[in-house]
Amino acid sequence: MTPSLALLDDPLPSAALFDPSVDLGPAAVFRGPEDLVRFYRASAGTAPLLVVTNREPVVWKGEGCLSLPPGGVSQTIHRLLSRTGGRWIALRDSGGPDGLRVPGEEGDPGYRLDRMEIPPALMEGHYAGFSNGVLWPFFHDEPSRISGSVEDLAAYREVNRRVAARILESLRETSPALVWVHDYQMALVGREMRRMGGSLPPLAFFWHIPWAAMPAGEGVPRWLGEIVTGLLSYDQVGFQTEIYRDRFLETVFALFGSRATWDGETLSVALEGGIRRLHPGVFPISIDPDHFRMMARDPANLLRARLFLEDLGLDAAASPGGYLVSVDRLDYSKGFLERLDMLEALYALDPSLLGQLSLLQVAPSTRLSVDAYRRYAEAAESRAAEINRRYSRGGWRPVVTVSRSLDPSLLAPLYRLSRGCLVTATRDGMNLVAKEFLASQDGGSSPLFVSRHTGTAMTMEGLSLIDPADPALSARIIHEGLCLDPLRRQRKNLEALAFLREHNVYRWMASNLARPLLSSSLRPGSLARPA
Repeated sequence: MTPSLALLDDPLPSAALFDPSVDLGPAAVFRGPEDLVRFYRASAGTAPLLVVTNREPVVWKGEGCLSLPPGGVSQTIHRLLSRTGGRWIALRDSGGPDGLRVPGEEGDPGYRLDRMEIPPALMEGHYAGFSNGVLWPFFHDEPSRISGSVEDLAAYREVNRRVAARILESLRETSPALVWVHDYQMALVGREMRRMGGSLPPLAFFWHIPWAAMPAGEGVPRWLGEIVTGLLSYDQVGFQTEIYRDRFLETVFALFGSRATWDGETLSVALEGGIRRLHPGVFPISIDPDHFRMMARDPANLLRARLFLEDLGLDAAASPGGYLVSVDRLDYSKGFLERLDMLEALYALDPSLLGQLSLLQVAPSTRLSVDAYRRYAEAAESRAAEINRRYSRGGWRPVVTVSRSLDPSLLAPLYRLSRGCLVTATRDGMNLVAKEFLASQDGGSSPLFVSRHTGTAMTMEGLSLIDPADPALSARIIHEGLCLDPLRRQRKNLEALAFLREHNVYRWMASNLARPLLSSSLRPGSLARPA
C-alpha cells in the first residue's frame, strides 16, 4: 500500500460533548467501519481520538509515499483511525518529516501522525534492553531469557516520560475525547502524564501481550511494582483474556494487599496521593474478516499467490500434497522449534506425507539486537536446515522458509490455497494469524490448528487445539484433522467464522472505547490524582 501523503497543514477538530445516550450492549452489531464511525461520532462528536504506540503505523518511503509495516495490530488500528480521524503519536523508525497527514480512503478523514525522534542509545536501552530484554520474556514465561540492566530501566522510564510530555504538548493544541495508549513499551506514560499535572481527558491502555502469573517469593522482580503502579494511572486497562485480567488483579492484590479492592467492575487502590479507580477490561483483539475474505478471493491476488508458490517450489507439480502455512515473526514465543518437532513427528506418523506435504513458514526476523532473539533465530534456521537435509527428495523440500514480511493481499490467498494452518506459539496474547486464516478460508475446508497457549484458543470455541509442549500428540491431532471429512472441516471453519464475524475488530475497538467515552465516572476530573 502506497497512499499519497501531505505534511501537516490543517488543524484537528476541537472536542465535543459526550453523548451518554449511546450504549454498547452485548447485542450491539458492528458489521463494518460505518457502524464503528457512527458509534464513535455519537459518543464523542467531532472530538478526535489520540492513539499512542511504540512503533509508527506507516513507514515513510520517500517521494510522498507510505507503506504499512508488518504487524496485524498496527495495521488494524491504522485502518480504523483512518476512518474515524484523529491523531497518532509514535516513536520514529523511518525517514521523512516529523509530522504527517496520513490520508484515508474513499473520503475517510485520515489522521495526523506525530513521530518522535529518540536518540539511538536511549532507544536501544528502552526497546532492546528493557522492553524486549526484560518485559517480553517475563510476561511470556521465559525467565531464563531475561537480560537488561539498571541503565535499560532508566532508558525505559525516560522514553515514557518523553512520550508523556509530547502527549501533553498535543493536548494544548487540541482536545481529544480519549488518549488510548498501547502495549508494554508504554506502561509508564499515564503515570508520567499525571506527574506533570494539568487537566487530562480519559486515559485508556491496552496490554497486548500475556500477563504472567505472580512469581513466588524472591522471584518477584523489583521493577514489577513500578509497572503495575504505572498501569494504575490509567482509567481503563484492557487485556486480551479473562485469565490475563485475573492474573493482573492477583498481582495488584499481592503488591498492595488490603489497600486494593475489586467489585467485579472497578479496581480501587489506595496510594499515597489518593485512591486510584480504574476498570480492568477484557477485550480480545480481532480482525476485519470481510477484508481478508475479499483479498483471498480476488483473482489477481490468487494469481500472484500461485506464481509465488511456483517460485518457491510449492506448486502442485513440485509439492503434490500441498503445504501447511505458518506466519510469525522469528520470535522464541512463537514455537518455531516445537513446530518443526511436530512436523517431524507427523512424518514419522504417516511416512506417505514425505515428498508430498511441506511446511511454508513466513518468518521475518525481529529484534536481532537482542541476544536471545538472535540465538533463537540461529537455532530455528539450523533445525529447519537439518530437517531439509534429512527428508528432501528430488525438488521437494519439507520446510520452505520466507524470511521477510508479506503483504496481506498476498498472505490471504496463501492462507486460502493451503492444506491447513499451524499456530504453535508457546505463549501469545491473542494471535491474529489464526483469525486471518479463518476469514481467508471463508467456506474452505482447510483446517486450523491452534496452540492452546494463545488468546485465540482461550476466547474462541470449536478450534483444533494443539500443544507445542507435546509434539507427538500435536502431530496426531494434525493428522486426524487433515484426514477428517472435508464437509466436517468446512462446518468447523464456518462455525468459527460466524463467531469471528460477530466479534470483529470494529466491535473490539468500540468495546475498548465505550466505557472511557460514555461512563460519567471516567470523565476528566472525576478521579483522585495519584502520587
